[in-house]
Amino acid sequence: MRGWSDSRALTRQSWAVLKDNRYLMAYPVVGIVAGIMPFGVIAGGVFFIALNQNWIGWALVVIGLYLLTLVTAVVQAALTVSAAAELEGGHSSLGHGLGTAFGRLGRLARWAFGGTVVNLLVGLLRGNNSGGLVSVIFRNVLAAAADVMWQLITFFVMPAMMLDDLGMIDAIKKSASTFKQRWGTQLSGGVRIGGLIGLIAVLPAILALVIGVVLVTAGVPAAGVPLAVIGLIVLIVAGLILSAIRGVFSVVLYRFATQGICEGGFTEQQLAGAVKVKA
Repeated sequence: MRGWSDSRALTRQSWAVLKDNRYLMAYPVVGIVAGIMPFGVIAGGVFFIALNQNWIGWALVVIGLYLLTLVTAVVQAALTVSAAAELEGGHSSLGHGLGTAFGRLGRLARWAFGGTVVNLLVGLLRGNNSGGLVSVIFRNVLAAAADVMWQLITFFVMPAMMLDDLGMIDAIKKSASTFKQRWGTQLSGGVRIGGLIGLIAVLPAILALVIGVVLVTAGVPAAGVPLAVIGLIVLIVAGLILSAIRGVFSVVLYRFATQGICEGGFTEQQLAGAVKVKA
């Protein structure tokens, strides 16, 4: 219950920062628009795989995944720059954030490559759900744990690269060491942020989408199609908000962890309890 209360408070305060600087919401939108081309490359890869041209297909899928990760990295970097400027009491803009991010495209490209490799390895660890039930469950649990740990130790990579001007390897080291120095080694999960959005938007949207698809396949498109469309739209909007909230909060939490600064209306107690640790 305390964890849920902390997540709700952190999410609400991050949302308040976004409302004061609404142009920050444009960054996730830019990411979605820019991600159309990588998605097209991935779709082309899937098409070739369906034609049993596996080498070409998988090559396109990997290239598409890399490009999608790069687009995400550039958008996250730009959001980090603008959020940091606004929290300091300065002024930024979409052009300023993106311009700064493109100025460090080389390190972002290397970071995207590393992220793509990790995601592919996690996918290989998860497998294709073949084999016995115990094996499938074990592989999925292990893959999920690896993914959560990777997301946690790299949570501060973007602020470290963009605010402290570090390269990819040094940023990863800084991110991991920051968690260790501030919260110790008894980490038990991720950062408590976004739970409120997940409860009131993401889960209902997924439910509506699934029910809509079921209704369509059951021969009731008049009810299924609108329900599925509504679910998809809500899911996209919730994803945009959650992405922006996490970007803003990563800057706030990074400065608290490295400099002891509380900004954006957050309290020291909120920020100190933002990371799940073992009791």
